[in-house]
Amino acid sequence: MQVYTLIVNPTSGRGVALKWLREIEEILKQRSLEYRIEQASKPMDAARIARETAAHRPEGIIAVGGDGTLFEIINGMIGSDVPLLFASCGTGNDFVRTLKLPKDPVEALLQQLDAPTSRIDVGRMNDYYFLNVAGTGFDVEVLRNAEKYKERYTGLRTYLFGLFDAIRDFRPMTAHVSIDDGPEEEVSFSILSIGNGRYIGGGMKAVPDALLDDGLFDVVTVRPVIKPAIALLIAFYIAGKHIALKLGVLRRCRKLSIRRPGMTLNLDGELFSADSARFELLPGALCVRVPGINAASAPAKAHTA
Repeated sequence: MQVYTLIVNPTSGRGVALKWLREIEEILKQRSLEYRIEQASKPMDAARIARETAAHRPEGIIAVGGDGTLFEIINGMIGSDVPLLFASCGTGNDFVRTLKLPKDPVEALLQQLDAPTSRIDVGRMNDYYFLNVAGTGFDVEVLRNAEKYKERYTGLRTYLFGLFDAIRDFRPMTAHVSIDDGPEEEVSFSILSIGNGRYIGGGMKAVPDALLDDGLFDVVTVRPVIKPAIALLIAFYIAGKHIALKLGVLRRCRKLSIRRPGMTLNLDGELFSADSARFELLPGALCVRVPGINAASAPAKAHTA
């Protein structure tokens, strides 16, 4: 009998993941499904567990945690054909919003257990892989400031407090950007988002039209604005109206390079420093079991971390 492996981050959602774990176990038992539990106890532990687990080809890996847990798991299991199932119970849970799964992680898992296998795209930035949204600019400052509120709040409220703090030090940025190996352009922006998924910051619709199985990034460059206008810009940004209102420019591509000394980048909520970042979209690189995802999506290629 095939076995599911549950990779659990016990700190996700201020410890809420462990509460949901009990209910998830009950569902698996009711269905007579074999499983084992692995707890990630330190940074990048989930990546190590996912890598070792995928090598034994379980029935599936079930991620019990938030977007940070998903980031680690992807960086461990990339290149395998093992399905990843989502029981998201972190602070923001932004990636599963694009999948249109129920907010309740047990209800979400039930839908996936009954769904056929399909594939979605994965992004790569230098040596790291990501599922959702990457980028640089004002959103990075929001994430930095939101950290101090995660002990008290969850969801969008955490990031809104971070947003208000970030406005104080807001400055537009300039970087050199190349699309699909074309010539570099000097681009000024408030936010530059590279979307495989759509949402960041507990529900802000940063990349409104991104699709997980179209083989392309949606790249949204939000125009520079003066500091007094940033609150209004963010109101439109949260609602995903910034492109329609011409505050942001959308381009689609397979590859993107950004060059700016001392740059900080956001990958699915994790922050990294780099002077240059090369992004590539990997079509169909992750196996999932999510209702509504095209089972005939692009076949996976071999990708290794």
